[in-house]
Amino acid sequence: MKKENNYAGGVSNYIVLKEEKEVIFYLHNPYPDCLEIPAIMKARFPEDYKSIVVNSLDEFKKYGEKA
Repeated sequence: MKKENNYAGGVSNYIVLKEEKEVIFYLHNPYPDCLEIPAIMKARFPEDYKSIVVNSLDEFKKYGEKA
């Protein structure tokens, strides 16, 4: 399983799980930042990738441990 991390914060705070074709975004307060996710997905990832939004840092870290 290969992953990429981006811990810069905000909407750019995500983990990419390439084998699962998932992008996990950590948003402490999802709204309104979550509205930017479709545009980010379209610009940065292939169409078959799906996005998952979590607002728990512990859950986000668990996704990071999967890779």
